[in-house]
Amino acid sequence: MVHEEYNEMLPAMALGALDIEDARAADAHLKTCVECQAFLAEWEDTAAALAFAALEEIPLEPSPRVRSRILEAIRTGAADEAPPQKGGQKRVEPSKVIAFHDRQSRWSAAQTWGAIAAGLVLLALLASLLVLWRENQRTKQELARLSNQVRDAEEQLSRERQAIEIVAAPGAHMAELIGTNVVPNAHATVAYDPSGRAVLLAQGLPAPPPGKAYQLWFIAGGKPLPGRVFITDASGAGTLNDHLPAQALNPAGFAITLEPESGVQTPTPPIYLSSKMS
Repeated sequence: MVHEEYNEMLPAMALGALDIEDARAADAHLKTCVECQAFLAEWEDTAAALAFAALEEIPLEPSPRVRSRILEAIRTGAADEAPPQKGGQKRVEPSKVIAFHDRQSRWSAAQTWGAIAAGLVLLALLASLLVLWRENQRTKQELARLSNQVRDAEEQLSRERQAIEIVAAPGAHMAELIGTNVVPNAHATVAYDPSGRAVLLAQGLPAPPPGKAYQLWFIAGGKPLPGRVFITDASGAGTLNDHLPAQALNPAGFAITLEPESGVQTPTPPIYLSSKMS
């Protein structure tokens, strides 16, 4: 093939529309042709710009040089494919027959433009699929966030119902916990019944550091007995369901400290909240 034939194949090559044989031939020609290298680079830039334009929904046009080449290819193709004029038949010279077959073996303007159009349609489809995939991911994330909020709300509502049940039980008690100078604005309420069921509702506690949690303590016989651990949400609220040990069914008070998230058997100073029986 001659230089012009390779030149006509470059737009399709930029879009990956060449078959293996033509692509190999074009690669071999590009190694020695600077003009075709520059033309291919322009087509690749145009294809990339169109791909990004499809993602951002911004209409872009090919460069003036590429645009003029496309229009020229269309005009040339139309001229080559124009029907013969009416009149008497003329003798076709062998050289013209050979030239005609040479043109038929090359990429015509219509073939080139068809490959370009197919490539652009493919880019648009890929861009649409990417947009849909991103929307799907955002929807999944939003659904997961809402699901977590619903679960947290249900758990909070369950604890509040249990607190109401405990408070309404015969012989129920409530204790108020007041924040120390460590967290002066924090406060909590512990409700428990004679069977030992207990519910803690806390407010104003800062989020514990990683690996840490708040632990409830039952004060009985002058000694702190360990309760369960809990954490707070972004608003500083925390809830806890627990059960008083047998020796703490009539506690002298309660306390809350900051401990390792697995809990400990002996409280670590300082005390964050403390109470006396009311």
